[in-house]
Amino acid sequence: MQQVQDLPDRGPDMDAKTLAVLTAAADQPPDVSTDRLLARLSRNRDLVLFIIAALIFLFFSLTTSTFLREFNLLNILRNTSLITIVAVGMTFVLIAGEIDLSVGSAYGVLTVLMGMLVVAVGLSPWLAMPIVILAGAAVGLFNGLFIVGFGIPSFIVTLAMLAGFRSLALIISGERPFTPRGTDVFYDLTGGNMLLPLGEDRVLHVPWLIIWMIPVVVIGGIVLAYTRFGYHVYATGGNREAARDTGINVARVRLSVFVLTSALCGLAAALVFGYLHAAAPTTGVGFEFRVIGAVVVGGTALTGGRGSILGTLLGAVIIGMITGGMVLFGYSQNVGDMATGLLIMVVGSLDLGLRRHLRSRAW
Repeated sequence: MQQVQDLPDRGPDMDAKTLAVLTAAADQPPDVSTDRLLARLSRNRDLVLFIIAALIFLFFSLTTSTFLREFNLLNILRNTSLITIVAVGMTFVLIAGEIDLSVGSAYGVLTVLMGMLVVAVGLSPWLAMPIVILAGAAVGLFNGLFIVGFGIPSFIVTLAMLAGFRSLALIISGERPFTPRGTDVFYDLTGGNMLLPLGEDRVLHVPWLIIWMIPVVVIGGIVLAYTRFGYHVYATGGNREAARDTGINVARVRLSVFVLTSALCGLAAALVFGYLHAAAPTTGVGFEFRVIGAVVVGGTALTGGRGSILGTLLGAVIIGMITGGMVLFGYSQNVGDMATGLLIMVVGSLDLGLRRHLRSRAW
């Protein structure tokens, strides 16, 4: 770099000095501390989500008098359990680079099917439950064949089925609910509570819906993180052509994630029938919003290739705490849903901005 000199007849040579400063700045190594921090946050999304969940928990604990009560905390987990069960399947779908908007109406029509099998046909709920799960798998297969077989985008197919399955639920039910008569242990193990002794004559009443949710989350997490199928799901969503070139049956993977998600809709439908002791054709209205919201807030990328079951669980809990907290503040669930919508938009925008920034820095 040339030395910049002041000219005695007219003071400093500003053009030369400006050029010198710019050249010196260009020669300096970039400050990468911020980029490294952002990259670490991107790689440790589950930890970030846990911290956010803890802060939300602390906020409502300090601002409401009933948030920390045992009944309220278990109620939040119970209300998010069915959402989480289906969200486990939705995590696979989004990581694979697809989307399923029909889960709410599929959940509704499968609930009606459960009611018809038990009330109209007279089957035991224990026998009707696997039938409904298989019917759910068939629903996913139906969606998947249109998406994979005919090459129609999943957004279009599942948007159409969102309306189609909802109409089907109203038609086959005659727009009336099904209410079972009599008693069965099935209703106790879905709508009741598990009693856990805590000592000193104290018993914790844990809703059975939470107990049903736990193995789904654990198995889903293991399959996604530690099996070949999970690796294929990530690879398919990350780069479909590259996955195909490495020998992965991309079509089978895409089909499988839709079957899995709808089968979990069948499980959730059977459980909600036992919990409510009824099956209404309007069941599941807005359900897809909460399911997809839990997955997105949980850090799964809508573009595919990234996400985790733990993140989805944390996302569902975060949404559940926000909704429950709004109710404790005296607002309706609609306000909680509005807050959830804003949260989804903020999380999606931050995620997109972070990925663009790191991509520009070649992280």
